[in-house]
Amino acid sequence: MEKLFFGSIQSEDVKIHYSRTSQGFPPVVMLHGLFDNGLCFGRLAYSFYTMYDVILPDARGHGLSDAPGHGYDLHTFAGDVRQLVASLALDQPIVLGHSMGAAAAARFAAEYPESIRALILIDPPWVEPGSAGVDFERHQEMFLERMRLFRPMSFAEVETVGRQEHPSWHADDLDQWCKAKSQAKEESVTVIRSIAEAWLPVADKIQCKTLVLTGDPEKGALISSGTAALLKERYPNWTVVRIPEAGHNVQRDAFEQSKNQILDFLRTLD
Repeated sequence: MEKLFFGSIQSEDVKIHYSRTSQGFPPVVMLHGLFDNGLCFGRLAYSFYTMYDVILPDARGHGLSDAPGHGYDLHTFAGDVRQLVASLALDQPIVLGHSMGAAAAARFAAEYPESIRALILIDPPWVEPGSAGVDFERHQEMFLERMRLFRPMSFAEVETVGRQEHPSWHADDLDQWCKAKSQAKEESVTVIRSIAEAWLPVADKIQCKTLVLTGDPEKGALISSGTAALLKERYPNWTVVRIPEAGHNVQRDAFEQSKNQILDFLRTLD
């Protein structure tokens, strides 16, 4: 990218920082996952910036955004996105989200259907209804322990952990992943309680064209075969794609496949 613009907006009393690639193209807002930041989508942004105006916000408690002691729930996150869209005068953006960001993007689409053109969900944390699901309280403790493990580490030490856990990742993805770990605040982990809420009532309210991109559950993807089948049956107008080479971090584990699936979906909007 020749230039990358930075700025911030106020969502009530909270500063939400964002990066932006360009103006004059259809807007795409990309919402990152827990303990990531907006620039973790850097490679996708680079692939799209000559066709789309890509906006990369840092969620509250992440990146360079404020970390207040409140507001770590999907309703508030969706409100932050709504304020970003209004403040930047974005005309019905396409909204893409990964993991926590996918849950927030779905909530935004459900609560503000007039403000979104299309939705792309990368492995949202949607457990199969009726299943034992995920112990989110345990996950919250695990995330806190992991954050506290990273806190005293140098960048090189965090990078070593990242390379061990994700040996196939591109260096640019790993670099931003490491930087994000030093920026995330402990307050943000409480959003897991909101993610644990039932998601079907939210999905039922989504009116726009939707792509769900997921990976292999045996490699860590959250969308099970049962959930994928439910999505296809319940929402026949949605596109559900599984990339077997990927785990939960679909866009980083299988970047080219993910990029091509997203671009194919975006072309259908034209």
